[in-house]
Amino acid sequence: MSTVPRIVGTRLLQAVPLLIATVVVNFAIIHLAPGDPVTMMVGEGAVSADQMEALRESLGLNNPLHIQFLDYLTSVLQGDLGTSYVYHQPVSEIIASRIPATLLLMGSTYLLSTFLGLLFGIVAALRPSSLQDRVLMTIAILGYSVPTFWLGFIALMIFAVELGWLPISGMVESGLEPGSWEYWKSVLHHLVLPVAVLSLFYTGLIARLMRTSMLNSLRGDFIVTARAMGLSNWRIVLRHAVPNAITPIVTVLGLQIGLMLSGAVLTETVFGWPGLGVLTVQAVAQRDYPLLLGMFLLTSVMVIIANVLTDLVYLAINPRLRSNG
Repeated sequence: MSTVPRIVGTRLLQAVPLLIATVVVNFAIIHLAPGDPVTMMVGEGAVSADQMEALRESLGLNNPLHIQFLDYLTSVLQGDLGTSYVYHQPVSEIIASRIPATLLLMGSTYLLSTFLGLLFGIVAALRPSSLQDRVLMTIAILGYSVPTFWLGFIALMIFAVELGWLPISGMVESGLEPGSWEYWKSVLHHLVLPVAVLSLFYTGLIARLMRTSMLNSLRGDFIVTARAMGLSNWRIVLRHAVPNAITPIVTVLGLQIGLMLSGAVLTETVFGWPGLGVLTVQAVAQRDYPLLLGMFLLTSVMVIIANVLTDLVYLAINPRLRSNG
């Protein structure tokens, strides 16, 4: 069996018990947390106690916890994530409507932070202890040390409230025709601040790791051999040092998917970005159990897929793994 299908198959098989354990833990935490979803739905004292009890019965909340879990697991295996308590719509439809906004935010952040992080790390490592190294690493340290939500509020106050350069919240101006140039121009305008704030953290993290990995790579024996062969510095850096240094960073880039999903919760809330992060916060506040479980299940699946893709990238950049397969 070839290496790629074997690795993908192995990772997917390993993911099955992990996914089941995640579903069990998430279900238990959500249902054992304080708060009554029925009270959140109808309001305190809005209906009689008998009506509230009838609503709990119709939602299956009076059943023992293990019965509720088995019912939920059966529905999930059939492709049914349930119906939202608050929106009264299928959970899958609600999540699907929010995915594009989050993918746009995460994708833009991922590409920008990866490019800048690798660039800063490489440039800093080429001249260690120099002014450019100190400046870039200072920016990197500040980037992943400052809380994202605090930085988001500061950015809003400066660029949106005081200067008025960028919009305060949302994803697009109302009244614009979807797909038109003005529509996408408005989307890009709204995207600037959340992407900049979220990218600063991940850029700093990648830059620090890339600098360390790059310094180790530049001290390798193969670099000495390349210089003895008379290769130019840029050829040595780009063809030999960088490919060797970037291999450990691939793991971080894969783990970033899960980190970005958690970071998106705060960032989307601060900037009012209508994605999965805001939806998660609303579901927590409203005790919308089916919606919360659907969100957590989606997050788990995305992290598993990211790990499989990370393994495939390892195969692409490291021929020794393919030959050993």
